[in-house]
Amino acid sequence: MLNLSNFTIIGSGPTSIFLLYHLLREIDFFKNVVETITIKEKEVEMGMGMPYNPLMTDVYNLANISSEEIPQLPESFSNWLRKQDKDLLDSLYIDSCSVKDDAVYSRLALGLYFQEQYNTILLGLKNGGIKIIEQRGTQVLDIKKISDEKYSILHEDGNSSVYSAVVMANGHNWTEKDKPDINYFASPWPIHKLIPKKDIFYDFTVGILGASLSAFDVVTSLSHRHGKFSQTMKGLCFEKDEKAQNFNIVLHTAEGWLPHLQYEQQEPMREIYRHFERKDLNNLIDSDGFLRIEDYFDQLCRPALIRAFQKDKDPSMVEHLKTEKCSFEAFIVTMSDRHEYVDSFEGMREEMVKARDSVENNTPIHWMETLDDLMYSLNYHAERLPAEDHLFFRQKVKIFLTNVIAALPLQSAEILLALHDAGCISLRSGKVKVHEATSHQDRTIITMETNEGTSEEIEYELFINCGGQKSLEITDFPFGSLVKEGVLKEATAPFCHPENSKNVKKQNIVVSDKDTYGMKLGGIDIDATFSTIDASGFVNENLFDLNFTHTAGLRPYAYGLQACNANSLILVDSWIIKIREGKDTSSSKQITKLYENEDRL
Repeated sequence: MLNLSNFTIIGSGPTSIFLLYHLLREIDFFKNVVETITIKEKEVEMGMGMPYNPLMTDVYNLANISSEEIPQLPESFSNWLRKQDKDLLDSLYIDSCSVKDDAVYSRLALGLYFQEQYNTILLGLKNGGIKIIEQRGTQVLDIKKISDEKYSILHEDGNSSVYSAVVMANGHNWTEKDKPDINYFASPWPIHKLIPKKDIFYDFTVGILGASLSAFDVVTSLSHRHGKFSQTMKGLCFEKDEKAQNFNIVLHTAEGWLPHLQYEQQEPMREIYRHFERKDLNNLIDSDGFLRIEDYFDQLCRPALIRAFQKDKDPSMVEHLKTEKCSFEAFIVTMSDRHEYVDSFEGMREEMVKARDSVENNTPIHWMETLDDLMYSLNYHAERLPAEDHLFFRQKVKIFLTNVIAALPLQSAEILLALHDAGCISLRSGKVKVHEATSHQDRTIITMETNEGTSEEIEYELFINCGGQKSLEITDFPFGSLVKEGVLKEATAPFCHPENSKNVKKQNIVVSDKDTYGMKLGGIDIDATFSTIDASGFVNENLFDLNFTHTAGLRPYAYGLQACNANSLILVDSWIIKIREGKDTSSSKQITKLYENEDRL
C-alpha cells in the first residue's frame, strides 16, 4: 500500500517545487499522512534546477517563458521581479521600471525566483507539521527496492538511507560524454565550459548541431564575448572584436529550419481538456484498446483547428481542413511549407513583423496555441497509441512541433538577425555524423549528408551538440539496480498490425510470450499517475518517476514548466485518492483514470 510517512524526492528543481507546492495546498490532508520529506540535490544550491542555476547557465541566456505562462506558485515571477533591488535587476539586464507579465527574462532571474518560492513552500510545509530534511551536494548513485514500502538510497559518499517511498525528479541526465581532445562537447551544459577566458577569442568558425533554444543560448553567450551589440536606426547591430575577425558560427539542422518566434496567446496556460472532454477521447478508443492518431486528428483536432484558423482569418486553411485530403500528415506538410524559406534568416525577418505585431498589439496566433494544446492533450494519453502511431509522432509530428511551435524570444531573434547581417552566422541543412577521434586529431570532423543526397566532410576547431536530450535508453538508467532487479521495465507499445514490425529495426522489436509484437519506446514504463511498473507488469506502489528524460518514450510531448506542474498535480491527486479510498493499486489497470480532475488540469 502507499506509504508516504517518510519519503524522499531526488532533485530540487521546478518539478520538485511544483510537487511540494501541491502538497502545501493540501496540507490539512498530508499533515496526517507525511511525517518527513527528504529532498536530495546534487548541486550546492537548492530550489533552482539545472537550466536556471548560475553554475550551469549564463546571464545572456534568456528563458523562453514569461511570467503569465508560469503555473501558480506563492508569488508570480513578475511581481517578484518588481520587488527586487535595482542593483540586482541591473546585473540581470532587467529594467526595473518596466517589468512586464508577458516579457521574457534571463534564466538566472528565474533561478533566483524559483529558489525563493521553494524556500517559501518549505516554510509552509514545516509550519503545517511536516519535517523537511534538505541534503545539498548529495549525488544519488543507486536505488534498491528492499520491499514494497522500503527503498534504499546509495549516495556518492558511500552512505545509504532507507525511505518508505521515492519520487525521482532529478532532471537531465547526459549520457554522452564530452571529448575535449577533439574539442567536441556533447551538450552545452554547463555553458561556462564553452566560454573563453578573458582576453581569449575564438578566431575561427564554431559548429553547432541544432537550432534549438539551447543552441541560441550558446550563440548569445559566445557572440557577446566576441563583439558588441548596439541599437541603431536600422535596429540591433553587431560588430566583431578586432581580435576575433574570423569568429563565425554555423548551425547544422536536418531540415534547415529556424524556429518560429514568440507569439501572443489568448490562453498562455496549456490545458489537457480545453478543446474536448475526456469522454470524447474515450469514444475514439477501438475494441483493441488503441487510440489511433489519425482518428484523434480527424475527430478532435480538426474542429478545434478550424475554429482557430477562422479566428486567425485564414480562410484557405479553413477550407483545406474541411476536406478529406487534409490528413494529419498533409496538415503538417502544408504548415511546414509555409515555414520553409530559401534563406531561413530572411524568413525569420519576415516573420518578425508578424510576431512583433502579435506581441505588441495583443493579437493571438490561435492555430499555434491550439495545436500546442492538442498535442499536450495527446501526450497524457499516449499509452493508448500503438507502435505505428508512436513512430509517426516521432518521425513527422515531433519534428514539426519542435521547429514550428517552439517560441524563440524576439530578443533572441534580433540577436540572430544582427549576427546574420554582420556575416557571423549561417545555417546548413542535412544530417550530421560526428567522426570518432583519431590519435592525431585535435578538432571535430563531421560528415554532413544534405537533403539532395550529397555528402561533405567538415572540420571544426570547436563543435557543440545542442540537439537536445534524447529519450533515455533503459541501459543508461542512472539507478541501475532498479533495472537489473526487474523493479523497472522498458516502455513499449504493441503494434496494431504485427506485419508493420518489419519496418522497425530488429533490436527495437519485442515479442511477448503470447507472440504479440511490440516496439521499444525508450525510457521506462509508468502508468497514468507516474507510478513505475516492474518487469512483471505490476505497479510499484511507492516508486514514482516525474523525470521527463526517463519517461519521454511514453510521454513524448511533456516538457517545460507547465508539464512540471501538471505531472506533479496528477501525482498528488492520485495520492489523495488512493489514501482516501484505500485502493489496492497492485495493477496499473486499476489506476489509469485517477487523474481525471479536469477542473485542475
